[in-house]
Amino acid sequence: MEMKSLALLVFTLLSVNLVCSAVPLASRSHLNVGYIYPGDRLLYRQYLQKLALPNAIQYQDFIYQGNRSTRISAVTATEIGYTQYASAWIIRGGVGYNNVTVRVQTYRGYGYYYVIDVWGR
Repeated sequence: MEMKSLALLVFTLLSVNLVCSAVPLASRSHLNVGYIYPGDRLLYRQYLQKLALPNAIQYQDFIYQGNRSTRISAVTATEIGYTQYASAWIIRGGVGYNNVTVRVQTYRGYGYYYVIDVWGR
């Protein structure tokens, strides 16, 4: 009796483990570069959205250009809503500069909806 219950417990644990490992985790492609320090302010906020197109990879560049005395301390790009497997990355400037260019690109056949924040002084 004890051996049967032990075998049943082991079988149940293995089954749960296999089911949990087969479920893919949702991927979020947020961009978080730098730190928001006390005294920093939101320099700019932009919402970027592209609707899905069949079998197409789309991209959009977000460009922020501050004045000469502006210094960027953080750049964030946060995906809004359910994931569409898009990616965001910095291609020019960024933390410590007065400008930044962020590229947002879709996965083939998908779209995106991001909010991009630029923080600094």
